[in-house]
Amino acid sequence: MNRIRSAIGWLLPVVLLAAGAALVASQVSRPAAVVDMWRPWGEIGALACAMTAIMLTGGIDLSVGSTMALSSVCFGLAWQHGFAWPVAASLAVATGLGCGIGNAIVIATGVPPLVATLATMALYAGAALALSGGTRVAGLPEAFCEIGQGSTLGLPNQFWLLAVVWCVAVVFVHHTRFGRYLYPIGENRIAARFAAIPVRQLEGCLYAASGLLAGLVAVVYTARGGAAVPNAGAGIELQTIACVVMGGTRVTGGSGGLGRTLLGLAIMSLLDIGLQFVSHEIRLPWSGAAWQLSANARLILLGSLVIGVAIWNERLSSRRIG
Repeated sequence: MNRIRSAIGWLLPVVLLAAGAALVASQVSRPAAVVDMWRPWGEIGALACAMTAIMLTGGIDLSVGSTMALSSVCFGLAWQHGFAWPVAASLAVATGLGCGIGNAIVIATGVPPLVATLATMALYAGAALALSGGTRVAGLPEAFCEIGQGSTLGLPNQFWLLAVVWCVAVVFVHHTRFGRYLYPIGENRIAARFAAIPVRQLEGCLYAASGLLAGLVAVVYTARGGAAVPNAGAGIELQTIACVVMGGTRVTGGSGGLGRTLLGLAIMSLLDIGLQFVSHEIRLPWSGAAWQLSANARLILLGSLVIGVAIWNERLSSRRIG
């Protein structure tokens, strides 16, 4: 029976993946265009790897976008003040790590991760705006911009970033003792503490790693845009969480994995890219009104899908427990 339910759990994501692939194939005649449009999703996927580990414990990190913004601003200011771009990039990554450690410290005091990272999301975003004065730093070195705009072996550099991060995350989550601890923490935090699992230490490492990764992604994001901007990564935390949930990882923790997150990333990226190519109006048969597939319409559609998949996952999990 559990095997049947597990197969059913994969059914909806696989159907959505097939729908996204069919949509892209029907709209795109030049595959190279899709590859180039996928660059931002490589960055989102890298962040989703750390988010998966956090959500397996029942936590969440809403501050990754603001951490990216602050890291990007720090890079721009360092480069503006005469530092070489490798030094500025290192400073940006260190800033991300510092933000992650800040989250870990707040959560270690007993503040729920949702509240803690919601507060630091505002704090880091405000710091980015204050330090930059709301202005962007453009004219970055061409060698640096090549990091985000270039390709290696015919694939965008973001693909290789995702590949490395995902492999490291898979080894940690699925092939180490500490990674396997994440599941019982998400199932029952109190029982995990009685089982001598170092809950707070593990959580602290996860949020620090998430901040470090956000700083690294901020460097790639800045290179791709050719400018350090105070609103870098705006909304990326929602897209990151959507990929994790779409793949089948439970929001409440205890169930999921990196393979599912990769599936969720594929679904979200294919649907988003495919819908971007669909520019014609859709007539609603029951009212005769026309619906334009604008950016807002795409967000509504993708958001509705994420809600549906989250409900699907929770119901299957509750039946499995029952």
